[in-house]
Amino acid sequence: PYTADLRVRGTRIAAIGALQPATTHTIIDAQGLVLAPGFIDPHSHHDEHLERLPDAAAAVSQGITTIVVGVDGESIHPFRDRLPQPVAVNLASFSGHGTLRRAVLGEDYRRLASATEVARMQQLLQADMDAGALGLSTGLEYDPGIYSATAEIVALARTAAAAGGIYASHMRSEDVKLDEAIDELATIARAAKIPAHVSHLKLALIDRWGKAGTVLEKLDALRAEGLDITADAYPYTYWHSSLTVLFPARDFSDMEAARQALLHSTPAAGLRLSRYQPEPRFVGMTLEQIAAERNEAPEITLLWLINRAYPDGNLDAAEDVEAVMGTSMRED
Repeated sequence: PYTADLRVRGTRIAAIGALQPATTHTIIDAQGLVLAPGFIDPHSHHDEHLERLPDAAAAVSQGITTIVVGVDGESIHPFRDRLPQPVAVNLASFSGHGTLRRAVLGEDYRRLASATEVARMQQLLQADMDAGALGLSTGLEYDPGIYSATAEIVALARTAAAAGGIYASHMRSEDVKLDEAIDELATIARAAKIPAHVSHLKLALIDRWGKAGTVLEKLDALRAEGLDITADAYPYTYWHSSLTVLFPARDFSDMEAARQALLHSTPAAGLRLSRYQPEPRFVGMTLEQIAAERNEAPEITLLWLINRAYPDGNLDAAEDVEAVMGTSMRED
């Protein structure tokens, strides 16, 4: 940062430096303030709210003037008809694989898609690309994307690539099978000849905290191979998702899986609910606190929370955030 004057003519910056205003100029005294370009949020879920909150106040108040939505496999559908206009920010969107999959398979998504169904998803994706989508996004750790085969994603990624799009993925695993998930991303990038982006890169497995360097080396090796692999990360150690992602096998009666999740993915004291419709008073409480209130082991409470919400069925993680961001979060 540096101190300077800025001259604006129409909608353009005309000059920056030690400038002298003319008597006809409008002068804005910004002494002591910071002037910056509008920030770009490359991974936003504002599309969940834009239709009722077109002012995008949460973004604009932070200086964000461009948001990229349709991430993690979920997007507005159909893209051409439902994109909210006007909104207070510049808007770009991916076409979400999960959204396309639900549109074609309906609630019968807990299986592999047939060739005919994949072809139908490709048609829907092509329509989104024609309407201006950036490319394809996936949420392979979530329903319904978790039930898809790699070949299904490759087919869709080829459709996106042919239209000049990119592939952005909340990968199939961010913890126990992180390496395999990166390998899958690389497979898709190679087969579809498409730029591939890792959404919110993290090491969500306690056992791997402090070892982000090995993951970055793996990504660097893929780039050295010639693949256009990129990643983004958020600069804090908490991550936000649903309780269900702690169970890759989706067996919400598996007590041992619950126990392992709390040992290796998140301690009960660090798992805090931000939304829980069946019991809103739990919002803000940790799993440890809720378990203590119920006088039971945290793994029992974890399964109870999931099944109630879905009746259908000593290392510092900051080191890894710093490594991914290429900077330090600590003050000297």
